[in-house]
Formats: sequence, structure tokens, C-alpha cells
Amino acid sequence: MERIWQPQYQDGVPFEIDIDGYHSIVDFLDRASAERPDQTAFVCVGSSLSFRELDTLSRAFASYLLNVEGLSAGDRVAIMLPNLLHYPIVVFGALRAGLTLVNLNPNYTTREILFHMQDSGASLLVVSEKSIAAVPTEIDGKARKIVVVAAGEMQSFRELAKGVEAPDIDTKASPVAAGERRFIDALTIGRRTPLSVPTVTLDMMAFLQYTGGTTGKQKAAVLTHRNFVANIQMMSDWFRAGFGKADECLVTILPMYHIMGLSMGCIFSVAMVRKNVLIPNPRDLEHFVSELRDHRFTFLLGVNTLFNALLEYEPFRNQDLSCLRQTTGAGAQVEPEVAKRWRELTGCRLQGAYGLTEASPGVCAMPLHSAGHEGSVGLPFASTDLVLLDDEGNEVPAGVAGEIAVKGPQVMSRYWNRPEETQAAFTPDGFLRTGDIGMVDPDGFLTIIDRKKDVVLVSGFNVYPNEIESVVSSHQGVLECACIGVPDEKTGEALKVFVVARDRMLTEDALQQFSREFLTAYKVPRQFEFIDALPKSPVGKVLRRALRA
Repeated sequence: MERIWQPQYQDGVPFEIDIDGYHSIVDFLDRASAERPDQTAFVCVGSSLSFRELDTLSRAFASYLLNVEGLSAGDRVAIMLPNLLHYPIVVFGALRAGLTLVNLNPNYTTREILFHMQDSGASLLVVSEKSIAAVPTEIDGKARKIVVVAAGEMQSFRELAKGVEAPDIDTKASPVAAGERRFIDALTIGRRTPLSVPTVTLDMMAFLQYTGGTTGKQKAAVLTHRNFVANIQMMSDWFRAGFGKADECLVTILPMYHIMGLSMGCIFSVAMVRKNVLIPNPRDLEHFVSELRDHRFTFLLGVNTLFNALLEYEPFRNQDLSCLRQTTGAGAQVEPEVAKRWRELTGCRLQGAYGLTEASPGVCAMPLHSAGHEGSVGLPFASTDLVLLDDEGNEVPAGVAGEIAVKGPQVMSRYWNRPEETQAAFTPDGFLRTGDIGMVDPDGFLTIIDRKKDVVLVSGFNVYPNEIESVVSSHQGVLECACIGVPDEKTGEALKVFVVARDRMLTEDALQQFSREFLTAYKVPRQFEFIDALPKSPVGKVLRRALRA
């Protein structure tokens, strides 16, 4: 197929990626620790790790998993942590051991933990001490096996990496409880135990990454080392022009149990050999701003609701933001008004990107220095094919809306133990149906219109909630909003908008009048409801399904 977007690539970006020199995701850490061993890799709440220290501790954890827990290649290990220094140690340690990681939200309930552990077949869980109470005592009739993480352990990591054991660590002591061991003890034992590194190949499973997909039912995308290495290489080639200086510093506020936080926050920064500041609690803006004072961050990845919250947070607005060079919005469409205000405050464009769990996750991004194409999520990455399909599965031309379908080496091959859903997710010629509606312009720039399942049918016309939200949120009295469809006797469905008001004097009549100025009649919302806050996912996506309930 013709890739009409390639002529718009920025200089230096190849049309095809080359990953022949890689054996696994762990190669990124091996290369970083060899190239710049003493450079800071990760910082979190006053503690830090160099690339050499991360390499040493990840090897210790790999040794513990293989030699003490008795795990073998292909076994699953679940990780249920906030953004702490432990996270990259666990990720690179488990992957080095040939194991498959299962990322879990640390706020999951007992029921949710049990489902994911049973569905994935994970035999061990790495969990924060703050979340341990929710972990079931038995899983499939077997006593739980867990490694317990304490944030205070981070202060001992650097000494342990040098071979100096913390004074309060007794590796001969009994576990915390039956089937439990402290993370720092696991590292200490692993540090003392020789590691025989198993052979890890690109086609081995790296992650079982759970997603609701288009159905809302949790299922795991099987992501291999090849999928991830390919996607990291795509993004490295794309963003390398913006990472040309040695002082580049990323800040990771998206949780690393989420696919975007995992990819960009845990692995991409290692591949680029750059410092990364980890933010444990994405809702703690006070701590986030304090970290920005200490670390001159140059790259920020977030979602629309985060950028909107920062724009409303006075301590952030008062920060010196001259260090910021790149800002990328992903996970949900960035509203034009938010992008406009962000550029006015920071002097930095808020550029769109597009991805999904099943694509490891990156599919598209805006060229770093591209002008125009406001509202677009950019161009498909190298080695990536993208088409738009109508309801019958036929490809539609540029300028016509259709369901986005993608193909490339970053795209999963299947869902875990879900053969029927796997078959439904792909077209006969191997394109992944994303469930997103988009439009491509003649230059190949993609614009996301909405989720296919969120389209509202008003009097036979398709109405896209994103468009309505963009208009309503541009009213100066609106902080944020979300649009859904509700049953209507006359029109089949009507539009209802939930509004979080900045101006408490704002009225429904005022919003309807404002909407009529910018929307044709059938797109004007029938109902407005004022609420204190919108329901959101842990990464800040607005949950329209919760508003429909």
C-alpha cells in the first residue's frame, strides 16, 4: 500500500526500522549501562539509580526469581506498584530472566487482583506494602507468593548495588509472612547468587498487558520483545531530533502499569539513555511541581486532563518553564483550548500522538517541528501501515471518516486465551481494528474523531462527542466536560453534556446559547448537567461509560 505520509517525515527519520541487532528489550539497558554507566537513569523522591546500578540490581532480581523462586522462562510475574525505583528493577530483572510481566493497578480490589492473577496464570506478585491488604491469601487453592515493596528501601539501593548490604537487612531471617519476602531481601539474596542468564529471543512474550479494548471486558494483549523493541525503535528514531542534548530530562507522571507509562516512562528513557524523574502519585500536583523545581525537565508526556489540571494549578503557572522543549499529549484527544493555553503559558507546543495497548502502544506522532495540522495526532511511524475502513470493511479515501486499522511489527498477534476476540480484532489481511474513528488528510496526517462505540446517532446523523466537548469546553466558564448520548423519543438519541464549571454562576441556558453559535442544530446538546468532577481512569481518561450508568 502507498504510505502517503512518508514525504512529511522530518529529516533523519527512516521509512523502515532496523532491529536486527537486538535480541530482547534488555538490550536497551545493556547498551545504556555500557555507554554511560554512571549517568543517572531514574530519580524518585530524593533517591536515584545510575544505569550501572539499575543493571546490577535488575540482574540480582533476575537471579532471585530464577534461583530462589524457581521460576523458568515463560512464567508470569505480576507487578502492582506506583512509580517507584523498584519498577524498572522488576521490569528489566524479570525480562532478563525470560519471564513475562503482568502490570496491575495498585488500587485494584481483591476481586480484581484475583481475576488478573488467575487469568494470566501469574505465579508471583510484586506488590507495595500499601496495597498488600487487598491481595487474596490464596489463588487457585495455593498460598500466595509475593515480594513486598517499601518506598523507604530506595535509600538502600545504591549501596546494595555496590555490594554493601544495609545494616537492617538479614538475609537469613524468616520471610515477612508465609509466602512473602521483602524486596530488599530478595535483591540481597539475588546479589549473592550467581546468575545463569537464559536465552531470551525477540519472539518470546514480554508483557501480558490488560485492556478493556472496544468491549470494556478485560483481556490481555500478548506483547513480545519484538513488538516492544520495534515500537521503541520507531519512537527513538522519531524523537531523537529532540533529544540531542546531554541535559535532556524526562518526567514520568503517567503510571508505569499503564501501557504508555510503561513504554515511555520505563523503557524509552533507557533506550535514549536519558534521566527520568518518576512521580509516584499523578494526582499529587504539589509534589510534581516540587520535583520540577529540583529537576529541569525538558520532556513531558501526559493526557488532556493532566495538562488542563496543571494550567489551573497556580504553583505550576508560576514555575520557570523555559526548560521545556517537548510536550506530547496521548491517551485521549487533546482539546484545542487546552493546547492553546498550554502554548501561551509554556511557549511549547502540545503535540498529539496516538496509540493503543495492542500496538505496544505507539502508532502515530506529530513531527517535532511541524507547523499547522492543529488537532492532528500526526503521522504513522516507520514500518507502520494505516487504513480507514467503512462499516463493511472497505477502505475509504483521504478526507472521509472511517475506523482506524493498523498493521506493523509493534502490533500484537493475539489476546491471551481469547481466540474469538483475537479473530474479531483483525481484518482478513491482518490489520488490527482499533475501534477509533479517524480521518486522514491528503498529506497523511491523522485526526481522531472519536471512539466508534461513543458515536451518538441523532435523527439518523452521526454526532461525535469529542467535537461537542471541544466546543463546550472552549466556554470560559467551563473547566472540563464530557458528552454522551441518552435515549430520546423524537430523535432516537440526544446529546447530554456533564459540566464541571469554573464559573459557579454558569447556567444551562447560557451553554445552549453558546453551543448554537458553533454547532448545527442537531449537534446542540439537549441536556446539561453540572457536577463536581468527571469520573476518570487512573491515567486521567474521562470514563464516559460511568456517566452512562
